[in-house]
Amino acid sequence: MAGLLPPPYKCPGPPVLLGRLTGPMKTVCLSTLVAGALCTAAPELLAQNSQEAEVPTIDLQFTRVYNAPGTQLRFPSLSPDGRWIAFSTWGGENEVSLSLVSADGGKPIRLTEGGYDDQPVWFPSGDRIAFRSSRPARGENGGTYVMSLPIDPETGQAAGPPRQVSVDECFAWLDVSPDGEWIAFSAWVAGRKSVLVAPSAGGTSRKVAEALTSRPVWSPNGKSIYFVVDRRLGEGEALVRVTADGETADTVLTWPQDIEIFGYPESRFVLRAISSDRQRNHPSVWEVATLDGRPLGRLELPPGMRSRSVTPAGELLAVRFDRSAPLEILPIDGGSPRRLNEARGTDEVLGWSADGRRVLFQTTLDGEDMLFFAPTDGGPTRQVRLPEERLDGFPPVLSQDGHHLLYAAAGPDREAVSLKALDLEDGGTREITASFFLPDEMPFELSGRGTAWGRDGEDFLYIERHGDRFELRAAPPSGPSRLLRTFRGKLPDFIAVHEDRIAFEWGPMDQRSVMFARAEDDEARSLLTLRGYLESVTWSPDGRRLAVTA
Repeated sequence: MAGLLPPPYKCPGPPVLLGRLTGPMKTVCLSTLVAGALCTAAPELLAQNSQEAEVPTIDLQFTRVYNAPGTQLRFPSLSPDGRWIAFSTWGGENEVSLSLVSADGGKPIRLTEGGYDDQPVWFPSGDRIAFRSSRPARGENGGTYVMSLPIDPETGQAAGPPRQVSVDECFAWLDVSPDGEWIAFSAWVAGRKSVLVAPSAGGTSRKVAEALTSRPVWSPNGKSIYFVVDRRLGEGEALVRVTADGETADTVLTWPQDIEIFGYPESRFVLRAISSDRQRNHPSVWEVATLDGRPLGRLELPPGMRSRSVTPAGELLAVRFDRSAPLEILPIDGGSPRRLNEARGTDEVLGWSADGRRVLFQTTLDGEDMLFFAPTDGGPTRQVRLPEERLDGFPPVLSQDGHHLLYAAAGPDREAVSLKALDLEDGGTREITASFFLPDEMPFELSGRGTAWGRDGEDFLYIERHGDRFELRAAPPSGPSRLLRTFRGKLPDFIAVHEDRIAFEWGPMDQRSVMFARAEDDEARSLLTLRGYLESVTWSPDGRRLAVTA
């Protein structure tokens, strides 16, 4: 997708950006707030695009609206009159506050503080915002609820105190109906993730859908609600439409990657990922389409930028995260931290040597991910070079002795993927498996890592796939692998290994069980059953206890 962007874009700190799409379309940029125009107000362009088989390229040009160094901006929302941008920012621990900034830039106006107030959405009237907040919970259970706050559209100041809207907890996203009378939001109901609708003035909610989704969005006419759901076995995502009364639902379109719904009350758009980078190290390419799936154009966003909404003027409102997190080491008995690497990007620790005197980390130099060993005494770092291209998005694993590195080697067509072990002393490699299971085919975590490999003591852990059979295997840096357990049909979302002990999550979505088995056991037994969602299962260092996050 070369040529989509203008000359190199530089944005210090985390800014809000506003981007206008040049030519037939426009865009703008916001930790930086950024905005970009999609020319949604050009019906002749949309008519032209609907007749063209080839999807046109959208050339983005960015305008920085607001920059907040050292602060993470979240969920910018442009007021209906285009004068104000509401957003939330991280403060101290578990503290998120709401602010407003002029769309022309300037000093932000603080709206709330001292709690967890997140994800602001404007009412169509432009004199009120809805948001989710922990204020009604009063610290009892940490839940968040839908609230509203009146805003003076002339000054941008809060015109009154926050008011609770929903009685039910709001799990994540929310959206205000085009007439301002209703608010749709995601919630847990009896252990199941659902979409609820509540009167915007406050009152009893009604359930309109039961689905594993996080973002409901109203249709322009207010008669339906759209939301995105994950499909099974790595089949991507689906856009679902349900009537506002919850009577009927249908799947509008499916897509092999991420789908996001954006827009303003009068018009909605779908952004479909062509290639996305969750680590924010590489550009991402998206296709803009109508709600019924008609493609309008493709655009490329710079590394670290995520789109958040589309404005009435056809502008793409986005947040650019420019992170700089150099590696530092801190004595556990107290003292000042010592920086090990002068980085302008983010350093990610991958492992320690057995004697604790060297740390393996990944950093980005000139847009390229590189591996280094850094001595903890502050000496020079040594680059670790792999003999071939490794699979992006899957960080290597360092062996317990610190002498070997497990990595995934990607073939030219990405279909041929093998796991290999690199000897860091002599540079030799050996193939561990050529049947590596690609973890992006379904959500999965092995022994605390968000991928399908890990380490347990001296062994590397990984998953092989053979048809409908998934094999959990362990392999030392040198020597044959051994089978720990076989799962048929599907993998559990979480597997935790400690020597010959295997714990994993199993069961229907509303009733999850933590199962236990030893490597030689055919059957597994249930240790714990909970309603709702399990986030992780982790062994204690001695292998005698399990920590379960629900």
